[in-house]
This record gives sequence, structure tokens and C-alpha cells, in this order.
Amino acid sequence: MRTIKACKTIAVAFLFLIGVVNYLDRTALSVANTSIQQDLSITPSQMGFLLSAFSLAYAFAQLPLGILIDRLGSKLALGGSLVLWSLAQMAFGLFSQFSHMVGLRVLLGIGEAPVFPSAAKALAEWFDEHERGTATGLVWSSTCIGPCLAPPLLTLFMVQAGWRGMFIVTGVLGIALAICWFAFYQTKRDYMAATGRPEPQRAGAPASGGQQLLRDWARLFRQRNTWGALLGFMGVIYMIWLYLTWLPGYFEKQHGLALFKTAWVVSLAFLCGAVGTIVAGRACDWLVKRGVGLVASRKRVVITGLLAAAAFSLVVGYSKDVTLCVVLLCLAMFFISISSATAWMIVNVLVVPERVASFGSIQNFGGYLAGSVAPIVTGFTVQYTGNFDSAFITSAAVAVFSALAYWGLLRGPQPQASSKLQAAPEKPLQATASK
Repeated sequence: MRTIKACKTIAVAFLFLIGVVNYLDRTALSVANTSIQQDLSITPSQMGFLLSAFSLAYAFAQLPLGILIDRLGSKLALGGSLVLWSLAQMAFGLFSQFSHMVGLRVLLGIGEAPVFPSAAKALAEWFDEHERGTATGLVWSSTCIGPCLAPPLLTLFMVQAGWRGMFIVTGVLGIALAICWFAFYQTKRDYMAATGRPEPQRAGAPASGGQQLLRDWARLFRQRNTWGALLGFMGVIYMIWLYLTWLPGYFEKQHGLALFKTAWVVSLAFLCGAVGTIVAGRACDWLVKRGVGLVASRKRVVITGLLAAAAFSLVVGYSKDVTLCVVLLCLAMFFISISSATAWMIVNVLVVPERVASFGSIQNFGGYLAGSVAPIVTGFTVQYTGNFDSAFITSAAVAVFSALAYWGLLRGPQPQASSKLQAAPEKPLQATASK
């Protein structure tokens, strides 16, 4: 029989691997960007819409799926989404008509939408508040390790099997991981039941009925914390999605780097991002141990990351030296990844585990609503100006706006939607939670 420590390790390992595959699949189109444009005669503006089809579907699917995740639980929701998006990824390699490809990108976005709200919910179930920072940082490092591995790995697949074969292989990988997830992952409730130890009922835990879930979800929109998280995450995902979708094309078109050299440069940037997510978790836990409140610690880190990323991106917009641009983009990716991981740590301290997916999906909706605009804006900018300078300057402005949203709107934990929580709003959190 597994120990609780082993279950936590398995949870983090699975969530990390699923995150890596998730980003391999969504990055595949970016890596094959130039090849697909040449093969199918797609313009840069059309490619912008194709890239954004995923993020728009991903954004709008967040709202209903957050409630569904809280209802079904992390295991079923995450496993089902993994199967759905892997099938969409495989099918993408079989079609050539632009409208069909847009439809499959939409299906990929819907399939991937439950992943990170489900991951946040699983971490909230298994880890106490004082240790969630490190666990979240490790899991969210997958959002950079995936794009880090993607350029060299997917380029290798593309060279060996063509861009169509690359999509099919990555889809099969996701199906295999889904089988392992269903076979080996246990929720905490299932573990406690299997070991004959009923899971303790937390004071103030809300009811989980469908109508109560819907009421709680609707009431979240009346809380300033919800809008702080939503508007703040917009800048995080706008910048990340700009890098994720256009960074390979930027180095190829603006600096003339060859395909393989571009792959390694982009990988280096995302490797720096992976370090940033881990640093974010350690920094938040360290601040809490030194007496800083749970919310305050995360607020400091997320704002610092956004402002630093904005500063480095702004300089990229005025720099022409390729080496300097690589260094600056690595630093920008390091800091924006700090903000990305910290944003999900904020989710885990503002609401109880039973509502983490609902709150996290609203945050993700805002982020990817902004993220879906980034490829389109960049596509038109490149098409009509011939360079990426304005795209980086715009991303810096959006990041500053989001830092201001976190600073002005984010406060301590608010009363939850259920009546029990309204009577005792601080119970789900430790005493260290503060404004």
C-alpha cells in the first residue's frame, strides 16, 4: 500500500508529465509554422488566426468546464481531457483544408482547457497550504519544459516524418499517458477510502451539489479578487503566448537563424522559464516562513515578475543584436514564468479546494482571452511592418497593466459563496493569509 508521501510524489510526477505533453501538443503548430505556411500557402495573418483558434476555444471552454471539474473531480476530468485533445492532435496531421484545421485547433483548445484547473485542484487536495508553493512550482515548470523540449524534439520528428507525422506521434504519446493516468493515479478521497481512513471534513467546506456549485461560481464574479486574478493573468498569458507561438518565427525571419539553431535558442528561453517557475514556488514558501502572509507573498512575487518581464521585453523591441535579444528574451521568460506559477498559487489560497477549479478556470479564461489576441496582433504586425518590434513593446504594456490589476484589486481571502463559508471566511486558510 502506498504512503501519502508516495501518493503526493506520484501526483506531482503525473501532473508534470501531462503538462509537458500538453505544451508539446500546443507548441507543435508554432514549430511547424513556416513549413505549414509554405506547404499549404497560408499567409501570416491566416496563421495568426490558426494559432488563435486554439487559445480562443481554450479561453471560452474554461468557464463551463471549471464547474464540471469541481463536480467530476480531477482524475476523471483530467484523464478525459487528455484523451480528447490527443485525438484532435492526431487528426490535425491528416487534414489540409484551412477550415478543417481551424476546427481541430478549436477541439484541441476545448480538450486542453481542464488541464491546469484540474492540476490546481489535485494539488489543493494533496498538499497543505505551506507546501503548495514548491509543489505548484514543480508542476508548472512543465509549462516551460514542454516548450523547451518542443523545438528540438518536434523538429526531429518533423525532419524524419514531416509535419503531419509529428502531429500524429505527439497525439499517440498523449493517449499512452492517459492510460497510465487512469491506471495509477489516485485522488486523496479514493486513497483514504482504500486505506480505511475517511478523509477529515474541513470546517467551512462548501456543499458540492450541482446547484450550489453554479451559485458559488456565479458569486465569484462579484468579488474583486476574481477580477484581480482575471485581469492580472491577462498580461501573463499574453506574453507567454506571444513567445510560444511566434518566437521561432521571430528568430527565423528577423535574425535569419536556421531552423535547428532557432530550435535551440527557443529551448534555452523556455529552460530559463522552467527555472523561474521553480524559483517562484521556493520564493513564496520562503516568504511565508519569514512571516509574510500567504496572499501578500504571492502578490509581491507575481507583480515583480510581470514588471521585470515587461522591462526586458521593451528593450527587445529596440534591440537589433541577436545575442542581446537572446539574453533579454531568456530573462523575460524567466520572470514571466515566475508570474505564471505564482498566479496559480494565488488561486490555491483565495478559495477552498472544492472551488479551486472554478476560480482557476475564470482566471484562465481571462488569461487566454488576452492570449488569443497575441498571435493575431503579431501576425498583422509582421505582415504590415515586416518586423516584430511593435509586438514586444505591446506585450510589455499589457504586462504593466496586469501588474497594476494585481496591485489594486487583489486582497485577502474573501467570504466564499456557500453560507457556511460566509459565516467563517478565514477558516479554509491559515492564519498567515493576509492582504
